Amino acid sequence: MIKFLHSSWAYLLILMYVVTIATYFLGLIKNKVFNYTREFRLASFTLIVFTIQILLGLATWFTSHYFEGITHGQMGTYMKNATDRLLVLEHPVMMIIAWLLTFYGYNRMKKATSSKKIYMAIIITYGMAFLLILIRIPWHSWLS
Repeated sequence: MIKFLHSSWAYLLILMYVVTIATYFLGLIKNKVFNYTREFRLASFTLIVFTIQILLGLATWFTSHYFEGITHGQMGTYMKNATDRLLVLEHPVMMIIAWLLTFYGYNRMKKATSSKKIYMAIIITYGMAFLLILIRIPWHSWLS
């Protein structure tokens, strides 16, 4: 059940990143004044969606057979198989890094003094986080 929620919630997360980055990019190009009610909430909601995704992912990881295998000394075996390595190490670590980038960008946005700096803070940090997410999604699981 948790794995299903984690996989399903990822679609919402990807949608939120696309909408947030596109909105902030358009705001930067059009030299719009930052709208605290709409655009601030959009970045906040994206961070909240990602936080829920991270919590679901951690719950999935700690209840998986991989975690049980790690506690029984099977990490070396997992590292020899590319698919297992992706699910055991690469995906979780990259998603945590992406979440930290998102959190950092959100805090930079709150401290920025001009609309341009606010837009740039989100575009750069959320963009890098989104790229990390897309790189380390286990596409073989999603597309099958």
